[in-house]
Amino acid sequence: MLNVLITGAASGIGKAVKDKFIEEGHFVYAIDINDIEKQDKLVSYKASINDKNRLNEIYDILKQEDIKFDVILDIAGIHKMASFVENDYEEIKRVIDINLLGTMLVNKTFYPLLKEKGRFVIVTSEVASLDPMPFNGLYNVSKTALDSYAQALRQELNLLDQKVVTIRPGAIETPLSSGSMTDTEKLANETKLYSKQARKFSGIARRFMGKPMKAEKLASLIYKASTKRNPRIIYQKHRNIGLVLLNILPKRLQCFVIKLLLK
Repeated sequence: MLNVLITGAASGIGKAVKDKFIEEGHFVYAIDINDIEKQDKLVSYKASINDKNRLNEIYDILKQEDIKFDVILDIAGIHKMASFVENDYEEIKRVIDINLLGTMLVNKTFYPLLKEKGRFVIVTSEVASLDPMPFNGLYNVSKTALDSYAQALRQELNLLDQKVVTIRPGAIETPLSSGSMTDTEKLANETKLYSKQARKFSGIARRFMGKPMKAEKLASLIYKASTKRNPRIIYQKHRNIGLVLLNILPKRLQCFVIKLLLK
C-alpha cells in the first residue's frame, strides 16, 4: 500500500486521481481549498497551496504522525483568459502564484516527508510545450514555467535517485475546462482593446477544442506514472492536433495565421 499526497483533490483531475488511488487500495492525503468528501483511506486538509503557514501546519501534523509519502502529486491549478496589457496585476500574480509558486511551495514543504525512493508527479498542460495563443497567454506562461520547474527538479532529484514525472494533458472534462470557455466569453465582454478578436477566438476555441477527455481516463495514466518502476519522464495525453500543427509553423507565420483568423 502506498501513501500519496494529492493537491487539488476536491474536483476535476485531482478528484479522479484521488478516487483511483483509493480504489486500488492505497492511502491518500489530500489538500484542496475546497471541502473534500469523506472516504475510507482518505485524510483531507483544507488549504490553499500558496498558504505557507497552513502548509507548515499540515506538515507538522504529518511529521508528528510519522507519515512518509511514496508519491507527491501536484495537480492543483487555475485557469484564466486575459489580455496582458489590460488585466489586473493582482490577478496576474494570483495565477502565477497558484500554478507555479504554489506547486513549488508544496514540494519544498513536504519534501522531507518523501521516502528515499519516492517521486513527484507534476501535472502541467499540453500548452506548456507550445507557443502561446492570444488571451491564453497568462495560463500558458504559468504552465510553461511550471513545466520548466518540473524538468529542473527532475535534474536535481535524479542525483538522489528520485524521480520527477511530468504529465501534459490536453482538454479534460473538468470544471476548469468548462470554465475556460466561460472565461473567454467574459473577456470578450470586458476587454476594451480586443472585443471583436476575443469573440472570434471564443467561437474558434469552441469548434477546435474537440471533445474533452474524461478525467477518469487521465487518472489511470497518472496512476501508471505514479506506480510504474521506470515511468517515462514526460507523458502527453489527448493533444490538440490543431495546436500542434500551428506550433510547427515559423513564429512569424503563426502570428500571420492567428491575426487572419481573428481579423
